[in-house]
Amino acid sequence: MSIIPENTKQKLSALATVSREMHKCRFLMGGAHTKPQPHVRVGIMFQELAGWAAQVPFVRMFANSLNSVAAQDGIELGIVSNRSPDGSSVVPATIPGARWFIPPTKAGECQIHKAVAYHKLDVVIALFAIPENRIDEAGVLTWIPDFQHFRLPHFFSEAENQLRDKNFRVRPEVSDFILLSSQSAHDDLKAFMPEASRLAAVAPFPSGLVFDVFPHGDPHDTIKKYHLAHKFLLVSNQFWVHKNHQVVLDALALLLKEGIRVHTVLTGLPSDYRDPTNSPTSQILQGIATRGLNGLVVPLGQIPFSDLVQLMRCAAVMVQPSRFEGWSTVVEDAKAIGRPLICSNISVHREQAPQALGFFDCDDPVKLAEILRLHWDKLSPGPDMVQESRAIETEMSFALAHGHLISSFCRRAFEVARLRRED
Repeated sequence: MSIIPENTKQKLSALATVSREMHKCRFLMGGAHTKPQPHVRVGIMFQELAGWAAQVPFVRMFANSLNSVAAQDGIELGIVSNRSPDGSSVVPATIPGARWFIPPTKAGECQIHKAVAYHKLDVVIALFAIPENRIDEAGVLTWIPDFQHFRLPHFFSEAENQLRDKNFRVRPEVSDFILLSSQSAHDDLKAFMPEASRLAAVAPFPSGLVFDVFPHGDPHDTIKKYHLAHKFLLVSNQFWVHKNHQVVLDALALLLKEGIRVHTVLTGLPSDYRDPTNSPTSQILQGIATRGLNGLVVPLGQIPFSDLVQLMRCAAVMVQPSRFEGWSTVVEDAKAIGRPLICSNISVHREQAPQALGFFDCDDPVKLAEILRLHWDKLSPGPDMVQESRAIETEMSFALAHGHLISSFCRRAFEVARLRRED
């Protein structure tokens, strides 16, 4: 069953038609672009990363967004990857696009360079791995998700800080555009890498939920499956230290002393690759016990994505307490399904969710408790089908705009590469 209700599908079909016509008008107005635009062959590099559960969903969202406008924007989309040991693609079937394999490389050869030449790519989007040096034959888009190690270097080892610095510093040398997911990240780029600001391409991304499907069945069955309270607060973050679960536990403990019981569910991968002792998870589990929150806070860890979607739909409110984000997937998902939000007051959250119920300092559980005290009794568990339908429709519009924006950056990178070849 589609994530989009049938009546909303009809509206979105009309919206897509309007979007296509408006897109055409940009080329017809004034006769500046009356000639057919050249076909652009775009490859998204796929690299599996350990320790980041959101990587595949992010690539799926990104590819879906670009694929949704590819036909009308003259984009041929493919996903570039190594083969699995049995010769098949390592790319999940849920990610759209042709499957293009990296050809065998010799020692010292760059896989991205080899793939560009072999598949005659006009543009390569390197979201994770980046070229070792400039590719003259194709336009190159790279992505910087955030500048966390600049702002919070103590959360990383010295070796990783140095590796990240090197990775970031080489980007202006190999990129035609550097994708950023927020104005906040753009501000950090100007502060820490001013020489690269001319390459900045700001493109906040939509929720992948607009491209997925709702699980079958009653969402309340998921609540029963995990024996959860009917009304609950949801924190859906990996158990990484900067995700800042402790401030939520502190706020809940303050409310409990007042007799206010806020049932809370924690979902997310219960590990932090930066800490081999996995102390963030231990601190969360111990924090629940020492604050007397046993039975009130349920740490589920990583659960099936279908279950997570159902819990998000049912949550009375979602809280994002993170100390740092580039553009929060959790926040965008909550917006996409119309669930209330409370966020830490970092700049990107205020940029992304100005409509949140409230903002609190990352180290201020008193403020978070105050916001919850004000709103908890008035909040209702979901799903709210009317609000959900409206929110999905709005998010789909955002997703179409995102697809066209990425498409435009691809075309601009294609033109830059064409001029480079002619020089």
